[in-house]
Amino acid sequence: MRAALRKLFLILSLIVAQTGNLYAVPDKWNVYCVHGVDYVCLDDVWRFYGFSKREGRSDRISYGAGDRTVSLRPSKQDFYVNDYRYILSYPVISENGMLLISSIDMSKLVDPVLRPRLTKTGKITTVVLDPGHGGHDAGAVSRYAREKDCNLALGLKVRRKLEAAGFKVVMTRDKDFFLTLGERVAIANRTPDCIFVSLHHNSGNSSASGIETFTLAPHGTTSPFARTRRTEDLAGNNQDSENIALATAVHSHSIKKTGAIDRGIQRARFSVLCTIKRPAILFEGGFVTNPQEGSKISSAHYQDMLAQCICDGIVRYAYNTRTRPSPYRRSGASSVRAGSLRSGYVPRRRGTSSR
Repeated sequence: MRAALRKLFLILSLIVAQTGNLYAVPDKWNVYCVHGVDYVCLDDVWRFYGFSKREGRSDRISYGAGDRTVSLRPSKQDFYVNDYRYILSYPVISENGMLLISSIDMSKLVDPVLRPRLTKTGKITTVVLDPGHGGHDAGAVSRYAREKDCNLALGLKVRRKLEAAGFKVVMTRDKDFFLTLGERVAIANRTPDCIFVSLHHNSGNSSASGIETFTLAPHGTTSPFARTRRTEDLAGNNQDSENIALATAVHSHSIKKTGAIDRGIQRARFSVLCTIKRPAILFEGGFVTNPQEGSKISSAHYQDMLAQCICDGIVRYAYNTRTRPSPYRRSGASSVRAGSLRSGYVPRRRGTSSR
């Protein structure tokens, strides 16, 4: 099966980028195994997307084309697209004079972010909103706000805006009562044609602030930046591309509109994400423990603004991922499906490593 996939992929000579332009694809990518992890050369990545080097911040290497710029820092897990922050599963590494990025980050994060229109979820009619905590579980608590109250207030506002935009909305809770994590997931799993958005707010020291969004860590990877870790070999799910595309849409709208600190789109193994069978994210809307942010979070005005950001992000996601015909299916020509990179496979010739 792997040999067949390799043969199919090497047939491909042109790819349709998000801009609609055609770019040449290298006929062979080297794959380097370093400490048991497969990596590809970033020079091949830039050629694949038709990117050229750009001036940027002195601490980052930047490439781009048109209105898209990506940047990164060697030896770090930070990856930026148009200055929105993502956390890679593995750091970018330097090997034999080359910068390498992990194959799993290419297929599960970078490609879905750069080409969201190739992420096809089919029909999306319903949003399951999950205001976290509730009842005896107050979540994060400070003198400025209680998380369970802020989560519910935000969820109710998001519901009204989504319904006005034409979506059906299912709330895991619309009042102050407790649900187990399993009960929340079960509601989403039995709801057809839906996505799942779990709404939370954060806690930390008084200086911690900002918005972060979590998706399920892909199979075989850990989540070192999560507040709690689950490093067991959990299976992930089949929605890696959809998860990251949904997170990108909601997170970028929220950062742009609110001006909050961008804590990044991160990967985690939170229980509410692990067994879900729908595209899903966990959204952290700010820190109740920060004096300025905590006061904003509990205000109706800020909740309304954040609710509009989440709604706008979901609308954008639904538009970007709606089902389309394959963009490069041509009669009489060999073709592969648009999502080849999404399978985790890249054209490969085993490289050597000194590490």
